[in-house]
Amino acid sequence: MVKLAKKLAIVLLPIVIYFAAFIYFEPYNYFGLKQSDYTADSAIVRVRNYNADPADVVIVGDSRMAHFDMELVEKLVGEDVGQLAFGGASFNEAMDLLEYAVERNPNVHTIYCEASFYTLNEGYYKDRMSSIETIAENPLAYMLNFNYNIEMLSNVRWVLQGVENVATPHHEEWKHQDYYYEDGTKRPYRRNLEEYALNNIYPVCENYVLDTADIDRYIEIAKMCSEKGIKLYTVMPPVDQSLIDLVVEPLGIGEDITAFIDAVSPYTEVLNFEYNGTNLFSEDLYYDGLHLDVYSGLPIYTEMLFSNR
Repeated sequence: MVKLAKKLAIVLLPIVIYFAAFIYFEPYNYFGLKQSDYTADSAIVRVRNYNADPADVVIVGDSRMAHFDMELVEKLVGEDVGQLAFGGASFNEAMDLLEYAVERNPNVHTIYCEASFYTLNEGYYKDRMSSIETIAENPLAYMLNFNYNIEMLSNVRWVLQGVENVATPHHEEWKHQDYYYEDGTKRPYRRNLEEYALNNIYPVCENYVLDTADIDRYIEIAKMCSEKGIKLYTVMPPVDQSLIDLVVEPLGIGEDITAFIDAVSPYTEVLNFEYNGTNLFSEDLYYDGLHLDVYSGLPIYTEMLFSNR
C-alpha cells in the first residue's frame, strides 16, 4: 500500500506542480492572490468578483464601459458599483450579464447598460455567457480550459523574459505628423482616427443590419426592470466625428440608431452621447474612434455619465 501511494505521488507530482504554476502565473487574478489594484478586463473575473460581492448598481457593456476608474465612479454614484463590462462584449452578452446580475442580487436598483451602433449590428452577435458563468463558478473548469492554459504559459514566457504583462491603456502621445500631411496641410481627422474608421470599423459595418431581435429582447428586459423598480439607463457612448463622417453617415446607419432610440425610449432612459448632432469631445480626447483616452477623455466622460444620476 505504501509503495502504491509513493508511485501514485510520483505520478501526480508533475500535475500538482503544473497546477501550482497555473495558479501562480494565470493572468487574470482568478484566485485573488495578486495585488488588490490588479484590474484585468476579464468577463470571468468580473463575474466571479460580482458573485463574491454583488453591488446594487451595475455596469454592463463592452470596452467603452469596462475601463472606468471605479473609485471615481463609486464616488460619483455614492455607493459600490458592480463592474461587469468587458472588452469585446456584444449587445446580447451585455443583456445576459444584466439578467445574471439581477438574478444574483434582488437588491439591484440601478443598471447602466451600453448600446451602440457597433454592437447593434446583427453581424456582431456573440454568445459566451454559459461558458463565462461555468468557468467563473468552477475553478477546475478554469484550470482545464485550453485557452487559459495557453495564456498562462505565455505569461510564464513573459516573466522569464522580464516583460511585464499588463493591459495596454487606451492612451498615446500624438505627434505633429499625426495631424498634418507631409506637405504641411492639416488632415481632416487625426491619422489614426481616419485609419481606424476606414480599416477597422467600416469593413465590419459595410453590410449593416440592425438586430431587431436584440431590440425586442431589450425592451422586454427594460419592462422587467421597471416592474422590479430598477432604474435602467441605456448608455450610448460617444464616438469621434470621424466615425460619424466616414462610417455612420455613408452607410446610412444613422437611421438605425434613431430607430433603436425611438423603440426603447418609452421603456428606458437613453443617455445618447453617440449620435445626437453634437461633438462633445474633441479628437484630442480620443484614443481611437470608439475609445476615449483613459487619461484625458475618459475622466471627463465619467463625470458626465455618473454625476447627478
